[in-house]
Amino acid sequence: MKTRIGPTDTIETGKRSEIVFVNIDTAYILRASSRLNLGRHAEGNVFTNTLRVLTGALLAVFPPDRPQRVSTATATIGIRGTGLYLESDPEQTYFCTCYGITDITAQNDKESTKTVNSRHHDEPVYILAKAAEGKSIRPAPFINHSDEELMLIETLVGREPPFLFPSEDYGGARKDY
Repeated sequence: MKTRIGPTDTIETGKRSEIVFVNIDTAYILRASSRLNLGRHAEGNVFTNTLRVLTGALLAVFPPDRPQRVSTATATIGIRGTGLYLESDPEQTYFCTCYGITDITAQNDKESTKTVNSRHHDEPVYILAKAAEGKSIRPAPFINHSDEELMLIETLVGREPPFLFPSEDYGGARKDY
C-alpha cells in the first residue's frame, strides 16, 4: 500500500493489524489497536519531533543526531539515537530502551526520573500512573519485541543496529501479542 504519512499525522491501527512505516530517517512498527500522533513541539526557537502514543504498542528506531521526545499517558521520554519499544495504556507504560540513551520522567510524579544508557535491552521499565512519590518507575522484563524487528526497521532507513546478531545471550523473540 502507498499511503503517504505526513510529519504531523495521526496513525491508528485496527484490532488485527499493524503498520510498518518510515518518516524521513525514523522507522516504526505500530502494533494492533494502537494510536500514534506524530507531531512537533516548540522549545524556544527549536522544534523537536514529538510522538504521542495515545494507546497501544510501538517499536521505533531514531537517528543518532536529532533529539526526539515520546509521550504516553504516564511518561515523557527524551530520546537520543535510540531503538525503543513501548506499550501504553492509561495505567502504565512498558518501556524498553533497546539501545541508545533515554531520559524517562513519570507524567504524574516528577520525582520519578531515570536515564537509561542501553547497549541491548539492558533496563526495561514500567512507568506507573499511580505510585508513591519517587516510585513510579519500576524494573520490567524484556517482552513483546524482537531483535529481528529492530533489524528490519533499521534496514528500512539504511542503518544497522549497534548490537551483534545473533548474540549468545539472545533467546529468540519474546512476543505475547
